[in-house]
Formats: sequence, C-alpha cells, structure tokens
Amino acid sequence: MKNKVLLFILSVVTIQIFSQTASCDGSLPFEEKNGVITIEMESGIINDDRWKIATETFEGEEVTYLHWTGAESFSKLSGAPITYKIKINNPGTYRFAWRMRVGKGTSKGEHNDAWLKIDGEDFYGIKNGAKVYPKPYCNSSNELTCAAGTSTQNFIKAFGNRLDYGFVTNTNDHVAHRVWVVFEAKEYTITVDARSSYLFIDKMVLKRSTVSDSVAFNLSNPESKCYDASLSTNNIIKQEVSIYPNPTNGKIEIKNLPENSKLIITDILGARVRQINVKSTSQTIDISNLKKGVYFISNNDKKNHFVRKIIKI
Repeated sequence: MKNKVLLFILSVVTIQIFSQTASCDGSLPFEEKNGVITIEMESGIINDDRWKIATETFEGEEVTYLHWTGAESFSKLSGAPITYKIKINNPGTYRFAWRMRVGKGTSKGEHNDAWLKIDGEDFYGIKNGAKVYPKPYCNSSNELTCAAGTSTQNFIKAFGNRLDYGFVTNTNDHVAHRVWVVFEAKEYTITVDARSSYLFIDKMVLKRSTVSDSVAFNLSNPESKCYDASLSTNNIIKQEVSIYPNPTNGKIEIKNLPENSKLIITDILGARVRQINVKSTSQTIDISNLKKGVYFISNNDKKNHFVRKIIKI
C-alpha cells in the first residue's frame, strides 16, 4: 500500500514538473501545436465594457460570441484594443480566420468587420499571388501595394460576409484577399480593435499553410492551451537573431546565426535573389546591388528557423 501511495505522489509530481501549460487569464500566450492555434474571442485581455460577451442559439448550436456595442469607427481605431498573446513552435506562413456572422440586419456588407493587427514577420492579404499591406507601412516602399479600403496604424480592415457562422476573414475592398502572417518560432501579439458594431465573433484560428481547412476549422477542436515558460523543463535559451542596420542601403550585419546553414534572400513576390552559406554565428552581407524595396531573409535550419524583413533604401 505504501508503495502504491508513493507511486501516486511521484506521478503527480512528475506531471507537474513536465507540464508546460497553465490556466489562461490573458497574461500567458496561447501555444500553437501541429500548425494550429484556436482562441475563443472572449479569452483576450478586454479593458472596455463596450465589448460585450453574449450567448445565442443559432441553427441549433449554442454560440458564445464577442461583439462591439459602441460607436462605429471606420476611419480610425476606436481605442478599445483587445490583445491575445500567442507562442509559435512551427515557423512558417499561417492563414488567419475568425468564425463570425453579421449580428444585426440582413445586409452582408454591414456590421461585418473589425480592426486587426498581428505583429508577425510579414502581415498581409493575398489573392492570386498579389500581396496587399495596411497603411502606413505600404507607403514605405514603391514595391508595396496598399490594401483598398481603410487601414490605419498598420491595422487592416478584417471582414467577412456571412449571415450564418463560418470561418472567413478578408481584407481589401471589392476583391477580397485572405489574411496571412509569417511567423518565426517565438511569441507574438494579436490586437483587435472595434470598427463596426454587432459583428458577432465566436473564435479565431491561425493555421499553417500545410494544414487543411477541415482539420483547422473543425468545431470539435478545443481552445489552445496556454504556455508557461516557468513550468518548462527546457532550460536552453535561444538567442534571437539580430539584423542591423535595417533599413539599409548597403551592408547588413546578422548576429546569433546557427552555424553551417544557408541564408536565403527573397523579394516581395517570393522569388529567390540570393543564397549565402553560413559558417559562423555572425555574417556580413552586402545588398547594395539589389533594387530598392522590401526583401525577406530566412534560413534552412529546421530547429532555429527564422524569417526577417529587410528594407533596401
């Protein structure tokens, strides 16, 4: 009997030691697993009581949703941000979509949008290979195209046109563009601010481009767990890659690189313009012969993969 009790205690202690998840109160990041993050909209840090959380039964389903009850704000932010922290384990390109419906009236073109910003390495809308960016970032280079419609402070107008609940988020007026983000393996912040009233948002999902819609948007998926580094058994501290100066008109210095890897520079359309073999943790690269514009530098190291935006001026 004593041995059984001791085994039970050891089991509990072991579970506590090796656990990396904790209860979610908004202060900890939601952790991506297998290329998917699922977050209920009411789980962010909400500091404005004009955001309301409500529940309705819609077509036989009970849905808890978030919506804005204050004044609409189509040309500027409402100043009522909600923030969500996330932790990416698998770097790459992710599609953003929230499950929503128009909560007032019968017009798909009204009560259907909110302001959205994700501080990824690249944040844009894309359709048929064409990228569009929010303002004012899109004005930083002649190589960039601004999203049609209103944007401000690098927030996009994120909208969907549904009278029933479904996963959809687009930007760019007239020709809708899906929303995409490029992530490294680290923590980021998603910020939502109010734009139109009575947009009913159930949850948001980020899915890696390799994950199918049927897997990522399955309604049986639970909300992602929160990650607590203080509970982690992994004490290896990864130094973040640094690149400077950026913007630059000539050379850039890159620090904390993984050794024996390859650096790849691509243009805004994804075409490869340079490849460099890395032999040490520091590398100086001369890009003075490249045209002015936005480029991305990444590496092929799976464990320490990164993507960084660089601007040639």
